[in-house]
Amino acid sequence: MKGSERKYLCSIMGLGILLRILLINSRSIQYDDAFSILLSARSLGEIVTGTAADTMPPLYYFLLHFWMMVSEKLWWLRLLSVILNMGSIVLLYSLTSQLLGTRSALWAAFLAAISPIQIYHAQDLRMYALLAFWQMAYLWFFGKIWLHHSSEKKISPWLWVGLAMSGALAMYCHNLAGFIIIAPNIFLLIKRKWQLLLKLCIAQAAIALLAAPWLLMVPGQVEKIQGAFWTPRPGLVEVLQALVLFTASLPLPGIWFVIALVLSLYILVIVILELARMKADRERILLLSVMGLTPPVLLFVLSYVMRPVFVPRGFLISGFLYAGLAGHMIAQGWEKKIGIFVMASFVAACLISLPYQQTFRQFPRSPFAEAVAMLQEEMQPGDRLIHDNKLSAFPFLVYAPDIEQEFIADEAGSHNDTLAYASQEAMQRFPAANIGLAADGAERVYFVVFMQAIEEYAVLQGRAHPQLAWLEAHYQQTAVKVFNDLEVYRFER
Repeated sequence: MKGSERKYLCSIMGLGILLRILLINSRSIQYDDAFSILLSARSLGEIVTGTAADTMPPLYYFLLHFWMMVSEKLWWLRLLSVILNMGSIVLLYSLTSQLLGTRSALWAAFLAAISPIQIYHAQDLRMYALLAFWQMAYLWFFGKIWLHHSSEKKISPWLWVGLAMSGALAMYCHNLAGFIIIAPNIFLLIKRKWQLLLKLCIAQAAIALLAAPWLLMVPGQVEKIQGAFWTPRPGLVEVLQALVLFTASLPLPGIWFVIALVLSLYILVIVILELARMKADRERILLLSVMGLTPPVLLFVLSYVMRPVFVPRGFLISGFLYAGLAGHMIAQGWEKKIGIFVMASFVAACLISLPYQQTFRQFPRSPFAEAVAMLQEEMQPGDRLIHDNKLSAFPFLVYAPDIEQEFIADEAGSHNDTLAYASQEAMQRFPAANIGLAADGAERVYFVVFMQAIEEYAVLQGRAHPQLAWLEAHYQQTAVKVFNDLEVYRFER
C-alpha cells in the first residue's frame, strides 16, 4: 500500500470511528440490548443454558461476558461492536483491493464507514457485528483461495484452516451464518469449478463438525421460531425497505423516506447498469455479486417455506459486499462523472438518515433512562413497579437494577411468548402470571406500558388494556407521566 493510500484509509477509518462513537452513550437501549447485558452478566454455564433455550448461539454472550469485566458502562459495552464493525471494514477493504484494486477498495471502505445500517449495528449490543466480522473473514479467506486457484498458484493449507475456523465461529454467532457459508458454492457451480468445489465442501464439512454441538440444538430452535415469533412474509414493501437500508435508515418521517427511497433505487439501478457494462473484472464482480445476493435471496425464499425470517440484520454482510460493488463502480465511473453522482447520493442518504437514526426515541428505543430517573426520585419503600411486559422491564432492569420490579408474562403460546423458561432461569428473571400477583396488595403501584399496546387493545380487540382495567378497578389513578411513547401510571388505594 502506498503512503497516500494508507493516509486515505486511515482518514476513512477515523471518520468511521467518529460516526460510531457519536452519541454512543445517549442512544437508549432496547429489549434485545438489555437481554444481552443481563444474560452476559451470568456465568458461562448459565449463558449456554440461556442461549440453548433461545435462538442465538453463545459466542457473542461469552465475549460480552469477559468484556463486561473491565466496565459495565454503556459506552464501553457498545465499544466492542464498534471495534468489530471497523474490523469488518478493514476486511472489506482488503478483499475488494485484492479483487478489484485499491481505488475501488478505498471507496468501498468509505461507503461502509458512512453506512447508516452499519453504524446502527456498530452501536448495537447484539451479535450482528460479530457475525458480520466472521462472515467477512470467511469470504476473505475464500477470496484468497479463489485468486490462488485462478492464477494456478499453490493454495496454502492455512487458507483452508482459516476459512473453516472463521466459518465455524460465524455459526456460533448466529444460525443465519449458514447462508453466507454456502454462497461460494453457488459461485463455483456457476463457474463449473468442480475440483475446487469439492475441496470447499470438505472444508465446510469441517465447519459442520466444529459447529456440531450447537447445530444439534437448531431443530428445536426452528420449532420455537415457528410458534413464538412473528414477522411478515416478505413482499415488495419488505424488499424495498431492505434496499433502503443498504443506503439510508428506517424509519424516516414523511418526505425524507420518499427521498431516501428514490436515492436508494437510483444508486441500485446505476450500479447494476455500470457494472454490467464493464468488460474487465467480470468474474470478480460476479464473485462479489453472488456472495452478496445469496443470503437475502435464500432468506426470501425460506420465508415462504417456514415462519418468515427475512430481516435485514440477518444479511448485514450483504451491505458490506454492496459497498464493495458500488465502490468499484464509483472508482471506474469517476472520470465519467457518474461515479461522482453515485457517491454524492450515498452521502446525501447518510446525511438524511443519521440525525434521525441517532436521536430516534420511540419504541423500541424509548427514553427508558428518563423514566427510570423520575421513578428513582419519586418511589418510596413498599411501592411496586410493574411492567406490562418484558420489552420495557429488561431495559429498566439494566438502568435501575436496585429497584424491585415485576413484569407480566406473555400470553402462553402467543407470538410474543419468546422468553423461554430456561432463559428466565439462567438470568433469574421470572414474570408474574397476572397483574394481581404482581401488585401483591401494595398500597401504591407504578405501571409502565407502551402507548402502542394500549392502542392495539382498543383498535384490534375493541377493549381496554386488561392490566390497566384491573388496576383501575382496584386502585385510584393519581398520576400519569409520558415519555414519548412510554407511559408511567401511578395508582394508589
